[in-house]
Amino acid sequence: MVGSSVLLAGPHNITLIHSVQWEHLNGTASHTILQYERHNLTIHMPYIARAHLHASNGSLLLEDLQESDSGIYRVTVNRAERESLTILLDVLKPVSHPQLWSRGLVAKASGEVLCEVAEGRADTFTWKKDGQMLPPDRSYHLSGSLSVLHLRVAKKSDCGSYSCNASNGISWQETSLNVTVAGLSPPLQDVLRISVVAVVFAAVSGWGIIFPVCQSEKLRIRGELWRWLSAYTCGLVCISSILAGTAGILWMREEGPSIAVIVPEIFLLYVIVITFLVAFTVTFQPTKLIQLKSTAAQRTMGYAAPGGVLLVVVTSSFHMKNIHQRHEGCTAFMDVTTLVVSTAAVLALPILAIFLCYHTTQGWLQEHDSSCADKERSFEMSLPISMDPDLTS
Repeated sequence: MVGSSVLLAGPHNITLIHSVQWEHLNGTASHTILQYERHNLTIHMPYIARAHLHASNGSLLLEDLQESDSGIYRVTVNRAERESLTILLDVLKPVSHPQLWSRGLVAKASGEVLCEVAEGRADTFTWKKDGQMLPPDRSYHLSGSLSVLHLRVAKKSDCGSYSCNASNGISWQETSLNVTVAGLSPPLQDVLRISVVAVVFAAVSGWGIIFPVCQSEKLRIRGELWRWLSAYTCGLVCISSILAGTAGILWMREEGPSIAVIVPEIFLLYVIVITFLVAFTVTFQPTKLIQLKSTAAQRTMGYAAPGGVLLVVVTSSFHMKNIHQRHEGCTAFMDVTTLVVSTAAVLALPILAIFLCYHTTQGWLQEHDSSCADKERSFEMSLPISMDPDLTS
């Protein structure tokens, strides 16, 4: 044991000792501890003050043992007679409490639970799950201080309390860890977040498209406000299409190419180009839209935004449904409520500002028209009443 002392005995069949040499064999190297010959004793570093020789029987007393003192010791007595003896010494240190942590625990993927002792050398590692011993073939030892429990295909049933027991000849320690298997890999979590945001973008842009259409012809938004509303909604459709396309690419990187994903990606690219051109033209060159005479081009631009909204909703819903079906871990499904509410609130502010500005302007115009009508009516009433000539006669 580390810190204690040990007495290494010399050969028993020697009656008269003339010389003694003790060596420490550590691997292929040999280190001389001490030499004794004709009452002359020489002790070598680093054994000075730690090594003591009993010349009467050739035994060696080693004090303040360290783990590095482990190995084979050889004593040679009376060189001419070549009497020697080898002794195996194993110096142990009490093991510390193991440290447990997991790595890569995602459903349908391989993962590991690691157990490491910071101090002491563990000769044996044993694993338990929920109090039940696990077979030794599920773990392997990388060194005297580290053991790895391998989960080949992590699943929900692998969740639970794992304990690791590290022991050697003089001590043992055990530590437990509550292990959870994530239901989704980080890339699929990103796909879910992006798809949710894409749907919110599409929903807000769809609101901006449908609401003006539902208004009566007299109250419909026109002029500059219509231009800014059109540019904003087309921009939202463009961004939502980019997000949905990005989610599709990440999905294929994780799950592999699929026709069900590739075909919508092509249409999303088409929507991105058209809505970007429309938003740019409406914002910076609105006169070009007025000069556009092609019926096909007008229909393309008119249907691009509504079609894009529908395509984004369908594509993103497909991703979210498949991700929900693939969730098999013991963790709760990702909560996206905060993401939905915050994104919708931010995106709806510009549309609300446009509608507020519109209704404020409409109210001012109505008040102005009403004021003009009242003034005209007051003016007519203030004129003198002309007398009818027939009545005066």
